Amino acid sequence: MKKYSLIAILMILFWTWPTQAQASISVTRNEALVDFPQSVTFQLELADASDVAEVNLVYEVDKSSCLEANTAVPVPLDGNQAEWTWEMVRSGNPPPGATLRWSWQIIDSQGNVTTTDEQSHTFVDDRFEWQTVSAPNIRLHWYEGDDVGPMLLEAAVAGLDQLQNEMGITLDSEVQLFIYGESDDMRGAVLYIQDWAGGVAFTDYNIILIGVPPRIAESWGVPTVRHELAHLVVGQFGRSCVGGSRPTWLEEGLATYAEGIPSERVLADIANGIENNRFEPVRSLNGAFSAHGTEAGIAYSQSYSVVKFLLETYGQENLQSLILTLAQGEGYDEALEAVYGFNVDGLEQVWRQSLNLPAREIPPTPTAVSAQAIPTIEPFGLPESVPTEPAAAATAVSPTTTTGNPAGGICNLTVFPLLLVGFGLVLRRRK
Repeated sequence: MKKYSLIAILMILFWTWPTQAQASISVTRNEALVDFPQSVTFQLELADASDVAEVNLVYEVDKSSCLEANTAVPVPLDGNQAEWTWEMVRSGNPPPGATLRWSWQIIDSQGNVTTTDEQSHTFVDDRFEWQTVSAPNIRLHWYEGDDVGPMLLEAAVAGLDQLQNEMGITLDSEVQLFIYGESDDMRGAVLYIQDWAGGVAFTDYNIILIGVPPRIAESWGVPTVRHELAHLVVGQFGRSCVGGSRPTWLEEGLATYAEGIPSERVLADIANGIENNRFEPVRSLNGAFSAHGTEAGIAYSQSYSVVKFLLETYGQENLQSLILTLAQGEGYDEALEAVYGFNVDGLEQVWRQSLNLPAREIPPTPTAVSAQAIPTIEPFGLPESVPTEPAAAATAVSPTTTTGNPAGGICNLTVFPLLLVGFGLVLRRRK
């Protein structure tokens, strides 16, 4: 009997030995060195790598996605160390407030896999000392001007109420807004952005960045917060996993409508267009607007007028149906036909008729134009209307600001290149 017991013990030891060998892999360092928004360098160090055959880095950034979003990268070992750099200059960078997660898969010579505990890091633009205010489903971060944060939070709440009451569209998850003291500062947090950009909505991340000088926070910041928030909410409502998209006139028209009472500039653009019968073909507004600020502004105003016509003439339910039909992958003409009974050209004709304008002669075979992400433009004439102090105005931080640290569709405003101040954050392995 003792003989059989000894054999059984030896067999148990034999079969469990690979598991014990696998468990012997010890990680002595697991870090990410962050140089936002340029790069992230992942570093792994093992106590003993003599039996390690392969190492893979698995990382992802939290965002809404129709597919598995993580990326697995084979990383060669150099002795007992592995290092790999995510060069965001090649791919574009996630916005501040986005959370990066990563782990390592370590495979030994027998094929056993050890996966390290998941690590995480929230990207922070630490050039500034942030304050935070919040409301249900909204967190707003800012650093310049004591009243700016509360004022713009109130605007965001009002914007959500209008989207729900007038368009029947609601926010389904929390959004973060980062309010920069200057558009230059905001653009310094995004690698690839139009040189006239003043705001950008990262709909997949539920994050909005806007440059709002305190001196125009009420006149320009309030409607811009509502504009960018509309992009994000409509993006959530009309999210597509089959390649569907919205024409730019619809995207920007909805966002401009959500600003509330139209600005004097929007009203003047529309009045001039009616007086001179000089509106762009609506079909030409399916795609990207002009890169020139003034022309882009007129395109926003015309888009606002078209969306206002659809809402006031056919109601919010039809507009919701149009957004959802487009999300299913229908073309712009087909979606309009399905919901309203006319295509893009037919929409233009009934819209022009509502403005008492003559019908426009339309070519019989129009060329399809795809929508593109459009930035929110910076306020026109700002240098003339509000003098800017040289140099210091772009970087000054209000001395009354208290310190703190917060946790694209794209809309932009006018830009000057800003030198990025790189920073390294060393994330220590969780204990």
